[in-house]
Amino acid sequence: MPAADHELATLFRHEAGSICAWLVRLLGPARLDLIEDAVQDAFSAALAQWPLEGTPQRPAAWLAIAARNKALDRLKRDMKLDSLDTRNEAAAWRLGFSNPDETGKPDDTLALMFVACHPALSPEEQAMLTLQTVCGFNAREIARSFLSTPEAVTQRLVRAKRRIRELGLSFEIPEGARLGERLPGLLNAIYLLFNGGYTAAAGEPLMAQELCLEALRLATLLTRHAATATGETHALAALMCFHHARAAARTGERGDLVLLADQDRSRWDQGLIAQGFAHLRGAMSSTALTPLHLEAGIASVHAGARRFEDTDWAALSRYYGTLLELKPTAVVQLNAAIACAYAHGPAAGLTQLDALAGTERLTHYALYHAARGDLLQKLGRAAHAGDSLRRALECPVNGAEREYLTRKLRACEAPAPASPALN
Repeated sequence: MPAADHELATLFRHEAGSICAWLVRLLGPARLDLIEDAVQDAFSAALAQWPLEGTPQRPAAWLAIAARNKALDRLKRDMKLDSLDTRNEAAAWRLGFSNPDETGKPDDTLALMFVACHPALSPEEQAMLTLQTVCGFNAREIARSFLSTPEAVTQRLVRAKRRIRELGLSFEIPEGARLGERLPGLLNAIYLLFNGGYTAAAGEPLMAQELCLEALRLATLLTRHAATATGETHALAALMCFHHARAAARTGERGDLVLLADQDRSRWDQGLIAQGFAHLRGAMSSTALTPLHLEAGIASVHAGARRFEDTDWAALSRYYGTLLELKPTAVVQLNAAIACAYAHGPAAGLTQLDALAGTERLTHYALYHAARGDLLQKLGRAAHAGDSLRRALECPVNGAEREYLTRKLRACEAPAPASPALN
């Protein structure tokens, strides 16, 4: 990728959502489609101009102004300036791009997420719209998070934006009962944002750490807001702290994937782990047990083990048993089967995995086939393991995952050593 393209791709990841949120404050949620097009046009203009004219001193500001101008040009053409308040424009510019200032002004990004997480939309639509509009995910990346197809995601996003227009929403952080209605969808969207960064989309490195950090920032922001500092919010923050604490140890020097069992735990971020346990204590303020509480508990068991061999797999199996009662999804069943394999042996885990065969949402999920391959290999069934690993390689995977799976497959296909001759 040329340097200019890489620079703009990085800027898009860091700034597109913030610019979009700022423009929604200026122009209103009903113009979300127009705003997204304007942001895309601004980045396209930069791609054409910057290699010739040089990168501006404040590239994010350049992009924001370009997106604003393109949006306003479109509004002028469409004769829709009647509802645009120029005083509001000046106020919006002073607010900056995303972070609240010292006076406690609302975070534009958070306000946009609450717009996207309106209860009139389904939970999946809320998360998809947030991931695209706020976080800059494309349809392919969102599809991977939902184990869906880009075409299906695009159709759902079109319907969600149409509903946003029909609702005529104001751009604000809701209060009272309305806040309680929208908070679960917002937590789910942040959760998916973190997952999208923790294991990046096909063709990319293992992680997109800036997305994980943004998700953690948003969750932390919620834990500091009096109305949103619920037990479930703290549980989400704890879960992400525990997972992201392992970031530096998840890849080798060449960016290759390092499994949990092989990670150098001295490289785990102990400060983040401590924050995770602090949030876990905050999660105990909740009177209800949610899936996020259990997932945070699962992550805490891993974070608290000094060595992989010290992992309390029996406790993890119990956690998963309860989690399956609250969240009986295919992915949770898969993770429960993997925990079972460590607690009770590969044969027991394989039995649970085989019971999931044919599950639609796992058909194109690489981790399912990779897990089967690993257990079959441990049971000495190399040929069948190879079949599963080849199935995993046919699924969407990033470069680090592909390299790891290819190594595993080669090990399965290697001829067995010859038996020593008897004298």
